[in-house]
Amino acid sequence: MKNLRIFLLIVLCMFCLASTAYAIDLGYIWAGKSGMATRVTKGFEAGMKKIAPQVNIEYRKELSSIDELAQVVKKWEGEKNGIVLLRSNAAKWLAGNSLAVPTFIGGCNHPKQLGVIQNLDSPERNITGVTYYLPVETQFKIFNEILPEMKSVLLLLGKGNASAIVDRQGTKDICRNLAYSYKEVECIAVNDAVNAVNSVDGSQTMVIIGNQSLLFDSADEIVAAAGKTPVVAYSDRAVKLGALGGLVADDNKLGHMLAESVVDVLVNSKSISSVPVKTDPAPRFYVNLKTAEKIGIELPYSILSAATIIE
Repeated sequence: MKNLRIFLLIVLCMFCLASTAYAIDLGYIWAGKSGMATRVTKGFEAGMKKIAPQVNIEYRKELSSIDELAQVVKKWEGEKNGIVLLRSNAAKWLAGNSLAVPTFIGGCNHPKQLGVIQNLDSPERNITGVTYYLPVETQFKIFNEILPEMKSVLLLLGKGNASAIVDRQGTKDICRNLAYSYKEVECIAVNDAVNAVNSVDGSQTMVIIGNQSLLFDSADEIVAAAGKTPVVAYSDRAVKLGALGGLVADDNKLGHMLAESVVDVLVNSKSISSVPVKTDPAPRFYVNLKTAEKIGIELPYSILSAATIIE
């Protein structure tokens, strides 16, 4: 009996040692308040619970600044097997800071334009993840079907927001290719956006709300100020508040896809270069029917039949 107890004790110790040896610790962090980061995290948590519940995850949410984020990440670099950084501001920070552990990005705009990764299909710098970015060409194809007389664009951007870099470049490029007049206004406050749309001649102009919370959370004020001038957006939040339409990635889906990438690298031991940065393969176009009726826009059936309708 004594020998049996000793044997069982040895087996238990070996099991504990094996469990410790194969423990996987992940840090998950972002700075600032963000509804998008919250939605991505919800999908991520559901995905991890389903496919890799054994991974230990430490969450640090809504930190006060990128400087605080940097301090935590540098500490985690010596403690974690991998780190997830959400939002474009963290991705932009990561562009100038290499980490020794596998790193994953999410809830951010185009990683290449933010300077993080050059090859999204075969990521370098030990970084991969997901992005909500959608090709501006695809969005403008839909905008043109809805507004075929459009000749000029006013892009509203949140001043100093990292994602504004990507919104600006993509919109300027497509306007140049289509020979549209392009104007942008960087906004520090909502009044900057309101004043900008108040001065627009809306006969052939489309206003675009950039994917920055300052603007899309105040879309109702911007739309009201625009009057009959059509306002579209790069976010669904703005459409729900009154913008005419917008093509948007599913944040919850991206969170689940982020979990899959983390598991591929940390659990299945795939190299990061073999785990591409993922985008939503089936984004949704949101349409606000009340706004369409208010400004006298007749939406093509091809758009309505495939859109998510906001009434």
